Amino acid sequence: MKILVLGAGAIGGYFGARLVQAGADLRFLVRERRRAQLDAGGLVVRSPHGDFTLRVRALTRAQATEPADLVLLACKAYDLDAAIDAVAPAMGATTTLLPLLNGVAHIERLQAAFGAERVAAGSCHIPATLDAAGEVVQLGSFHRIVFGRLPGTAPAAAARLEALRALFARTPVQVQLLDDVMRALWEKFAGLATLAAMNCLMRGAVADILAADDGAALFAETYAACEGAARAAGHAPRADEMARFQALFADRASPLTASMLRDLEGGGRTEGAHIVGDMLARARAAGVDPGPLRHAWCHLQTAEHRRRREDAHAGAAAAAGR
Repeated sequence: MKILVLGAGAIGGYFGARLVQAGADLRFLVRERRRAQLDAGGLVVRSPHGDFTLRVRALTRAQATEPADLVLLACKAYDLDAAIDAVAPAMGATTTLLPLLNGVAHIERLQAAFGAERVAAGSCHIPATLDAAGEVVQLGSFHRIVFGRLPGTAPAAAARLEALRALFARTPVQVQLLDDVMRALWEKFAGLATLAAMNCLMRGAVADILAADDGAALFAETYAACEGAARAAGHAPRADEMARFQALFADRASPLTASMLRDLEGGGRTEGAHIVGDMLARARAAGVDPGPLRHAWCHLQTAEHRRRREDAHAGAAAAAGR
C-alpha cells in the first residue's frame, strides 16, 4: 500500500514517522524548505517513548504526481484549500483520503472536492509541536489515532484502513478502527472547542483559569454548549468521553493549553474559525445556548483583524522605505 502524508509537522511528522518505523511504503509531501531539512538531517522525533531519527522520502508538490493508495492529510484548517490542490495529482480513481484535521467542517469540503466515496475520516490525540530546529517534539506520553469509513466512503477503503490499523499496531501508538468515526470526531471537537475557547479567551492554562473565581463555572458552561451542539447534530458524546473531558477541565494542577493559544500568542494564524467559530455557529443553529463561545470567538476574530491590519501596515511601511 502506497501512502502519501501531506505535511511533516507535529501531526504528519509524528504519525508518519511511526508508520515508517512499522515498515510502511510512505512518502511525505512537503514544502521545499522542509524537504531540505529532512534530506539533510532526517526526520527527528523527540518522544517520552524514545527519541529516534529516520531517513524518509520527501517530495515537493511538483514531484507528487503518482496516485497513492492512501493519502493522509495533516495540515492546519486554514491551509485546507492549498492542501486540496497539493494532493489532487495523487488522488487516483480509487485513492482513499484520510484527513486528520480537528473539527468536522473539512469533511464536506473534501467530499465536494474528491467525491464522498474517496473520503474517510480520522482524529488524532497527541500533544506535540514542531520546534525551531524542525524536530517533532511529543509533549506528553499519550498518542492515539482513530479512523474509519463514513457512510459514503467506498467499501474498497475498508481493506486499506485495516492495513493502516495493522501498521500502527506495530508501533507504540494507540489505534482504533471505528464503525462510527463521526461520533469520535464530534467528541474531540466538543472537548477541543471548549479547551481552545477558554485558553484563548482567558489567555491561560487550565490551572490558571480554574484559579479564577468563575473559571470552573465558565469551563462547564462552554463544554455544555459544545456537548449540546454535538447532541443536536446526532453525535452525542459517550458518557466515558464526557467524563474524561470534564475531569480534564477540573484539574487545578493542569498546565494544559490548546495549540491555538500558542498560535494566538505567537501572532500567527489560528484555527479559530474552524473550531470555535464553527462550533458557535452550530450551537446557534441548533438553538443551544452558546455561553462563553460568543466571547471567545469575538476575541479570536478581533486578534485576527488586528494581525491583518498590522501586517498590512508593516508591509506598506516596508514598501515606502525601499
